[in-house]
Amino acid sequence: MNRFRPNIVINNTSKPFDEDNWKAIQFGKGPNSVILHIAKGCPRCKQSCTDQSTGERGEEPLDTLSEFRALGTTSDADVYFAQNAVLNGDVSSYNGVIKVGDPVTILTWGDPVWDKETVQAE
Repeated sequence: MNRFRPNIVINNTSKPFDEDNWKAIQFGKGPNSVILHIAKGCPRCKQSCTDQSTGERGEEPLDTLSEFRALGTTSDADVYFAQNAVLNGDVSSYNGVIKVGDPVTILTWGDPVWDKETVQAE
């Protein structure tokens, strides 16, 4: 997972790549909960093919992901893994904090958003 440099990792979803269809998610409960809106799928660069411990580069994991998470069929097609999200509301007066172990609630679902019109991802 460290090759993808995630800011947030959510475990125990109902199926692989479930986050493709999330539109808004909430972390925590009450007045200090945090709501994020899913902006679009995240195209992955070759940096994810670098072993973070040794600095060695290879073709994985993009080769495997390109088999079922690529836009288009050319060798330079974007490979998507994970989602980009933005904070809900005005951040200048924000008090919310995301903590390890916070409950996660999917507030809304919808069709995935990608950078291109067609996608092989399910």
